[in-house]
Amino acid sequence: MRVRKLGAALATTGTLAALGLGALSAPASAAESAKARPSCKVTWSDDRTAGIKCTGGGSFEARALCTNGKWAYTATTYAGTTAYAYCSSYGSYLVKKPQIYWKAWGV
Repeated sequence: MRVRKLGAALATTGTLAALGLGALSAPASAAESAKARPSCKVTWSDDRTAGIKCTGGGSFEARALCTNGKWAYTATTYAGTTAYAYCSSYGSYLVKKPQIYWKAWGV
């Protein structure tokens, strides 16, 4: 009986590991989470496009709000380079007043 329970427990643990779901994985510390978060800003814009640059944290994606209410997304880009969100892809313009509305996140 004991052998059967141990075998089932090991099989379950192996399945979890194969799925990348470690049973004893600890959450990331605050320092690790802060390190992975990129620091971003709008470095260029015109009436239809926002250029967003992030540093630190690896690759990132970003988005900018267009006047038709849609969000224009950038391609996944490496930190240290500028990614562009094109409202022209939606036949629209970039919302610029009172500011450019944008958001970026690490991937």
